[in-house]
Amino acid sequence: MSLDTDKITILIADDNDTDRLLLSTFVTKLGHQVVLARDGQEAVDRYEQERPHIILLDALMPKMTGFDAALNIKKIAGATFVPIIFLTSLSDAESLVKGLRAGGDDFLTKPYNHLILKAKIDAFNRMRVNHHRLQQALEDLEQSQTRLVEREKMASLGELVAGVAHEINTPIGVGVTAISYLSSELSVLQKKYTEGLLTEPDLQEFLGLAQKSVGITQTNLKRAASLVNNFKQVAVDQSNNKACVIYLKRYMEDVILSLHPQLKMTNHKIVVDCSTALTCNCDAGALSQVVSNLVTNSITHGFEGMKEGCINMAFSQENENIKFTYKDNGVGMSQAQLSKIFEPFFTTKRGQGACGLGAHIIYNQVNQNLGGQVNVSSEEGKGVLYEIEFPQNSSLS
Repeated sequence: MSLDTDKITILIADDNDTDRLLLSTFVTKLGHQVVLARDGQEAVDRYEQERPHIILLDALMPKMTGFDAALNIKKIAGATFVPIIFLTSLSDAESLVKGLRAGGDDFLTKPYNHLILKAKIDAFNRMRVNHHRLQQALEDLEQSQTRLVEREKMASLGELVAGVAHEINTPIGVGVTAISYLSSELSVLQKKYTEGLLTEPDLQEFLGLAQKSVGITQTNLKRAASLVNNFKQVAVDQSNNKACVIYLKRYMEDVILSLHPQLKMTNHKIVVDCSTALTCNCDAGALSQVVSNLVTNSITHGFEGMKEGCINMAFSQENENIKFTYKDNGVGMSQAQLSKIFEPFFTTKRGQGACGLGAHIIYNQVNQNLGGQVNVSSEEGKGVLYEIEFPQNSSLS
């Protein structure tokens, strides 16, 4: 799109040969290129082919009126701002309203005043350029916001990786210690056997120690394997946007387990009310992200200054939808905070590590990836309540 405010292309559509020639001559002298049309249909065709920057459009023409031509041109232009100046001898209110509703931006009454025409062309050209710059700035902001949201999602996944890695270190460390101890005792036993000093009580003591060490190792390796499997499921789901069938109760247990690193240093508890048989065909990663962000927000904001917080999550089926209610007994929010909860970058902890995208991601995941809707209510000192509803079968959404 040309942003040259000096030289642009102007479409002149007029069924009167004399008027068309006069306008063409004048516009050419202003230094602009000219595209000509003799009726409304030709004006639409020429616009689609040439994409001029400004259109001078006679209101009354054969085949298609200027009003109808304007409607078609605006439809083709889409988000691009194309100023349309109607050329008309009509001055009644009804015609003016009809022109504006058709997408016209201004009127020039016949006979034409060249000074006014030049002023209108210059003004709309500046407006067109500014509109494009604003539109480009908006697109850049939207792209930046999308990148920040994705970065926040990946940061959340990164925290999950770090937390699970820390959790895995404990059972693996215990297992390594147990095996190292068993190896040491085995060396002692082997030495006694080689020297002929091995007694039956020595062997019985070693067998007892071996049984305990193997038991400890097995228990902790199973714990580590369980953590790895749960992490793999949640992490893969969060990085994919594909629908799959999940058992909600079991899946929530996996998600909550992945959040254990955040919860283990607190006395907060999570209660899940859900039938073990309730299933859902949905974007499991989106649901995992929603639950993770809700819990994180409760821990970070809702339970600030509290030793024991409680989160209640309930899932139920209502017709063809899943209803998910999330409630905590935290400090709640003021109405001013509540009105901005889903706005990107809104946070009450600016400068304390919070970027204000947690609730925004919840809103986007529910509305876009789960195909549902989310409502939130809260009062100061009375916790927060999220009511989320989304299709049980994503193929029907």
